[in-house]
Amino acid sequence: MSKTAEQAIHDKLWQIVSPLVSDKVYESRPMTEVGYPFADFGDFQAAFTGTKNGATAQINADLNIWDTEDKRKNVSEIGESVFRQAMILKEAFGYPVMLRVSDSTIQVIQDRTVTPAIWRCIVHLEFNI
Repeated sequence: MSKTAEQAIHDKLWQIVSPLVSDKVYESRPMTEVGYPFADFGDFQAAFTGTKNGATAQINADLNIWDTEDKRKNVSEIGESVFRQAMILKEAFGYPVMLRVSDSTIQVIQDRTVTPAIWRCIVHLEFNI
């Protein structure tokens, strides 16, 4: 396989979220003004368990979706769409993938550190590979 398990999940999530935010996806929070909605990646974590036949991985991924103060519904819908598409993933660049549904979460919060306030949806996904 040409990618690590973590990179495969990252790239698959990029493919999922990109059309939902008109291709405005960033590796980290943009430091300059960008249009809404947009998405950026948070932390990724890979944990491995040794097995008789090698190792299995658990990949945890955080993805943020942002939109304006009057678009709370939009961040909620995009977050839900990412979650639902992650639920049906069976493969990511050659890796077998299964979402750990009961360990994954969606959180919608209002960011009041800017004026006007904006909405943020944090999608936390845990995968077994």
